[in-house]
Amino acid sequence: MKIYFIYVTFGSLKEARKIGSQLVKKKLAACTNIIPVIYSTYIWKNKTMVDKECSMIVKTSKSKIKDAIKYIIKKHSYDCPAVSAFPIESSHSDFKKWIYEQTRS
Repeated sequence: MKIYFIYVTFGSLKEARKIGSQLVKKKLAACTNIIPVIYSTYIWKNKTMVDKECSMIVKTSKSKIKDAIKYIIKKHSYDCPAVSAFPIESSHSDFKKWIYEQTRS
């Protein structure tokens, strides 16, 4: 059983909380962790931007990764949301089992 973490940024804590809660309720994620303040520097439409954002780590199973990403992109307010998934190579076996149980439909 393989688990993944999805990393995504948001323009507001309110949006991150809402989407995070929906992901868990829909069993697309076992858990979400929100980091309330980050500062992002990037270029958008040929302009250097420095914005205060928040980020979220979504913990999910391999079977839900595509649906979770699709859901995040659909509900996200950004035109081009930063959504990336990372396979977890090693973790506590009970933790992996818990994620699998929480995301089982």
